Amino acid sequence: MSDPRPVRLLIVDDQQSICSLCASLGQRMGLVCFQAQSAEEALERLDNLAPDLILTDLMLRNRSGLELLAEAKRRLPRTEVALMSAHGTIANAVQAMRLGAYDFIVKPFQIEELTLVLERMAEKVQFARENECSQPLSPVPATALSCTDLQEVERLTMQRVFEQVDGDKEQAQKLLGISRATLYRKIKRYGIQKQQARPEEETRGTVERMVLLSQR
Repeated sequence: MSDPRPVRLLIVDDQQSICSLCASLGQRMGLVCFQAQSAEEALERLDNLAPDLILTDLMLRNRSGLELLAEAKRRLPRTEVALMSAHGTIANAVQAMRLGAYDFIVKPFQIEELTLVLERMAEKVQFARENECSQPLSPVPATALSCTDLQEVERLTMQRVFEQVDGDKEQAQKLLGISRATLYRKIKRYGIQKQQARPEEETRGTVERMVLLSQR
């Protein structure tokens, strides 16, 4: 039997336009959405809201999204947290996953990508609810992540950044914070390549386009 309680999503970003867009998306998915524009505000609301999901920017005023992630997982171990950032370095992505993040999303992202991440997070929460009576789920400690898990995080981060800069290796190197030699070695290792551009009607899901639409 499915749990009738709605899934609660807390969105944390210092840009109100991003918060509003993510909340609009979440509401269309049937999530109950709340917003905060700083880590401090989000931390103040954790105990009262007890969100099932948290979507937070990496770069927040005064405190980072990684700090918010760590504190949220300490207080609410079963809450699923995803980070988003325009600075998609491998180091940040790996650190986020070690701290228990569900995913690390590189900005600008497509609406379809964010929808898929939120759907999977919500499904995980619902599954945990349905099984908590008979088989309580314990949070996986960060140290339990295998080498394979971290390699997949690294591969996905590199692929997303590579697509974000349209295959420009120099820009990818700067965003990822690695040397040119390391970049080429990892491109070869993971088979990273620029994907073919999608038709215009399939690429309208970026945050920038949605901001323009919301202002009409």
